[in-house]
Amino acid sequence: MPYIDKPAALMLAQALAAYEITDVFVSPGSRNAPLIAALSRMPGLKVSAIVDERSAAFIAMGNALVSGKPAVLVCTSGSALLNYAPAVAEAFYRKVPLIVVSADRPPQWIGQDDGQTIRQPGALANVVKGSFNLRGEFLHRDDLWNCNRLLNEALQLATSGRLGPVHINVSLDEPLFSDSDSEAPAFRKVELVAPAPVVENEMARELAKIAIDRNVLIVGGFNAPSNRLSRAISRLAALPSVVVAADALTNLRGAVQMVNVNRVTRSKFLRKREKSHPDLLITFGGSLISRDFKEYLRDMPFAEHWHIGENDSLIDSYFSLTRRVEIAPEGFFPRLAGAMEHFHRVNCGIPRAGRNPAAAGEASLYKSLWYEADYDAEEIAAPNPQDGFDEKAAIFKILKALPKQWNLQLSNGLTPRYALLAPGASAFHRCDCNRGVSGIDGSVSTALGASLPFSGTTVLITGDMSMQYDIAALSSALLSPRLKIVVINNGGGGIFRKISATRSLIETEQYLTGDIRLPLKELAAGYGLEYFRADSPAALSQALTGFVGEQRRPAILEVVCGSTE
Repeated sequence: MPYIDKPAALMLAQALAAYEITDVFVSPGSRNAPLIAALSRMPGLKVSAIVDERSAAFIAMGNALVSGKPAVLVCTSGSALLNYAPAVAEAFYRKVPLIVVSADRPPQWIGQDDGQTIRQPGALANVVKGSFNLRGEFLHRDDLWNCNRLLNEALQLATSGRLGPVHINVSLDEPLFSDSDSEAPAFRKVELVAPAPVVENEMARELAKIAIDRNVLIVGGFNAPSNRLSRAISRLAALPSVVVAADALTNLRGAVQMVNVNRVTRSKFLRKREKSHPDLLITFGGSLISRDFKEYLRDMPFAEHWHIGENDSLIDSYFSLTRRVEIAPEGFFPRLAGAMEHFHRVNCGIPRAGRNPAAAGEASLYKSLWYEADYDAEEIAAPNPQDGFDEKAAIFKILKALPKQWNLQLSNGLTPRYALLAPGASAFHRCDCNRGVSGIDGSVSTALGASLPFSGTTVLITGDMSMQYDIAALSSALLSPRLKIVVINNGGGGIFRKISATRSLIETEQYLTGDIRLPLKELAAGYGLEYFRADSPAALSQALTGFVGEQRRPAILEVVCGSTE
């Protein structure tokens, strides 16, 4: 048996084990074979092989997103690394920790017309927190020390502060393996002691004093589920002059009172009624989907705007930022809620034992107007029976029928725009969409990766163009009956038929909606998935029964609607 004679590869395996990073996704290659061998032979690491590097990267990102733990990617030299770029960019802007490891040729062969050789160091520099270069062989005592130092730094960087991907490039000289065994160098873990990311009580009280007498609007973008955060936001939403605006991607759970950011501005109340205008805007999480709501925030003359979150940069997307709080929402809102409840009890004369701060009276006029607008908008946003069996009607019906203990994944395009209007979208166990970069690539692979650490069922609702873009995911051996896929077949990129920029163009059908060739029934049969089809409300009801109940194999439900009728 060939022996691994690459100390950097052996130390990498030890480092991952020491940092309790277990999930590794590798793609075949010769230059990365020593890395794969070292990782697969390390006890405690779970190594999965995926041929397509682009799909592998999205699978790893989906896995890390749901598990809450970093995932590792390992590829060979050359263009393989560049195939990781879309998923790494998504992970960077969604704050998902990925450890990207690329095997490389020796430095002296870069630019010398050697096969499968490109300039790999720093190739992902714009979408990673840090780039690190290691020598696979130790020629000097300092090489061991340097490898140990850089591995600690890389893994700590990915998993602390603002989470995100890092890139470790390992140059490996030939021969890649040895005929004799040698003692592996021992990895020395450096413990990181970081300050607790919690706002100080004194600062929380100071901010609460500012907020308590103002009309407050808390806006949540896409965010990972957190029971601690949900409880804190729920306490704030109970205060008479606090409105919480969010959607299913914010993943607020429990009885959180909130208005839907994707539909509320469809009501005419908010812009016309001055008493509904907030004084203080508090934002957290990622970007919003609703262009209308973002424009509402940009047009509003807030007295103050606080942005909460570990971002490493100043985010002022609503032209009103006055305070940047570099603390995770879970470390900020619980103490703000406690301080604001205290001041509310004092101002309203509520006994300290009174646990419900809203018990002192009804919601303010400001808050009532927001809920009036949201109620009005819910009716406006609902499917119109006169439109027939279109994408919105299908998605609303599907979301109502699916079990709410499932995890919901959404592709980009029309899918999240309609799904997030539906009243039931926030009821799922968790809801995710690749809104970091908002591309249509990798949605199936992301859902597949997200299904791996979740013991329940994960369902993806995707458009036909997004599905075609990521067919490679169906070839993965990681598919299981816990993954289900709904494909909205509306004859290509339906969003281009809807948005003002493209719907009137004579080129739209030929060049923008896509020349879709998607034989889903045949693809499902070839890859071993159960197939269901619906082209009417009655057929959809019947198909959903079988789709939801299918437990032997992963399943695809094709819903033909909209422009294909």
